[in-house]
Amino acid sequence: MPPVPDPVQSSPDPVRLARIQRRFSEFATEYAALPLYSTVCRRVAGDDETASLLLAARPGQARPVLWLAALHHLVLSRPDLPAARWYPSVIGAATVPPGDPWPDVRRTVLDHADELTRLIATHGTQTNEVNRAVYVAVGLAAAAADSGAAPLAVVELGASAGLLLGVDHYAVELSSPTGPVLLGDGASPVRCSGEDRTGVGTLLMASGAALPAVRGRVGVDLDPVDLAAVDEVRWLESCLWPEVPGRVERFRAAVDLLRGDPPTVLRGDMVDRLTEAVDLARADAGDGAHVVVLSSWAMTYLPAPRRRDLAAVLDGLAGTVSHLSWLTAEPPGCVPGLDGPEVPVEGGTVLGLQRWRHGHALPAAVLGTCHPHGAWIDVSLPPSAP
Repeated sequence: MPPVPDPVQSSPDPVRLARIQRRFSEFATEYAALPLYSTVCRRVAGDDETASLLLAARPGQARPVLWLAALHHLVLSRPDLPAARWYPSVIGAATVPPGDPWPDVRRTVLDHADELTRLIATHGTQTNEVNRAVYVAVGLAAAAADSGAAPLAVVELGASAGLLLGVDHYAVELSSPTGPVLLGDGASPVRCSGEDRTGVGTLLMASGAALPAVRGRVGVDLDPVDLAAVDEVRWLESCLWPEVPGRVERFRAAVDLLRGDPPTVLRGDMVDRLTEAVDLARADAGDGAHVVVLSSWAMTYLPAPRRRDLAAVLDGLAGTVSHLSWLTAEPPGCVPGLDGPEVPVEGGTVLGLQRWRHGHALPAAVLGTCHPHGAWIDVSLPPSAP
């Protein structure tokens, strides 16, 4: 491994550093409701020494969330550090003190700059936000609405530890003016919830299109996480935002639930290993299974040519899989073949569905939009297959 640059001692590229600090400023503005993260990002935006750590990030990873994850990992591992007392995930939300966290945060960052730089240089963001099960469950039910009782073989791209592959093991509650709807396992210790702005959950239940049984589940990730490896799981937890109520607790509950029988996650490129992952999922679910390929904030990390390559692989698989669907929750413009809204998207996430039935491609459908972490969905059912 090449030596990791010392961001404090070296002279940073001023253009790159200015771009990084602008991103911190934008993050602070967009997430002003998060007292810790918005304050830290606002201060990093004006502090060359702390911001320059992000210069060590791999291509495409120089984002504030990676810097924040590295620091979160440090304080989870070392709860004695000064910055740790500002983290609800370390000391509990009820005991976080009032005041300005920046002096403790800056001191911790500069005292441990080498360690943080190594984390930033060797890791990428892997946000296994379990509450994304809200829009995944709705999307799977919508995708399978025309497939009867066929079991699902789900393949997740960018799966990290594969926690979303356990969606049917979680209790997913949708709240709306038409009343609550529960998908998945109502007795589960993993509780996910979101506001259903259109009442699509009620429509799904009325049409009999509940979440089907998942019989095959396989993920693909460049750096899959072993649920039995403490430090690997800690990195996933570090990528969560500690101030959002319930996120860390839900994550820990999902890890505990799936650790005994974790889903298979293949190591490698999501395009190159997609066909193998589909074959493995079908082997578990049966040849008659409905294959659903899922991505949630994963395509955004692929360059445009690789996105097109992925779409071509799926088009080829449609010749051998009778019921194939591609469910995506991605920023606008990320998914080939899917025309996203041409206006700014609240939440920044478009839920899309592309389907092939018996080798025939159905019209692509934008189901709607959703909060990136499942806090709300604003979606409708796709047109029925002929």
